[in-house]
Amino acid sequence: MTDPIDIKRLHEENRTRWNVASRAYQEEIESSGMWRKLPANPSLFFYPEELEISGDLKGKSAAVLGSGDNHAAFALAGMGATVTSVDISEKQLAAAERRAKEIGLKISFIQADVTDLGILKSGVYDLVYTGGHLDVWVADLDRFYAEAVRILKPGGLFVVMEYHPIRRIFNDVAPLEVSRPYFNRGPYQYDAQPEFPNDTDRPTPQHEFTWTIGDRVTAMLAKGLRIIALKEMSDEREAWEPVDLSGLPRRILIVGKKEA
Repeated sequence: MTDPIDIKRLHEENRTRWNVASRAYQEEIESSGMWRKLPANPSLFFYPEELEISGDLKGKSAAVLGSGDNHAAFALAGMGATVTSVDISEKQLAAAERRAKEIGLKISFIQADVTDLGILKSGVYDLVYTGGHLDVWVADLDRFYAEAVRILKPGGLFVVMEYHPIRRIFNDVAPLEVSRPYFNRGPYQYDAQPEFPNDTDRPTPQHEFTWTIGDRVTAMLAKGLRIIALKEMSDEREAWEPVDLSGLPRRILIVGKKEA
């Protein structure tokens, strides 16, 4: 575990990395058009298990932490929730806010680090959602989960739907070899080439972490949550994966309930 000074620096460099990459990333989101469809059809994003666990969200409040493409935020808003979208990258949020206004969604967009959500009040959300590929960027999982639980109402659900950590251990060329030992959490530093050279003329450092399933469950239990769901799901290849990892679990769903 890195110390708090390192966490702040690493997260700030990751924020810069996502701001630099945002234009290219948002062009892909724009061209896919899925954001327009999600409010009416949340199942385009959420697995059936997530929809079942979330239940009826009409009149309830939800926070999406590390909202990124904001597909989860748009889907939850379409399900009737009052949604707060939180991301470290102000450029990612600005693009999502523009889209939300275009299709008439009322979502609050807040720029913040998920390990420091002091801007949000304690005990106000019925549902806190995070997932996709968020915690790979987070240097302190315990602090992240502590903040997620703090903002939950008693009886509220913390839903984690993440890329399965077993897929992160391999290199990205065939034949497959283990390049990230499962129990080595990182940090792993890379120089990410800017997607648009006119944004910056130099590589941008990024820092990644590999959290195990046990890390996630232990962090939830330590914050007083009761685990009500733990599922490994689907095994197809991700479209962006450079090698075929089909047959390995693709997603891990963990849901914790905050006791009264």
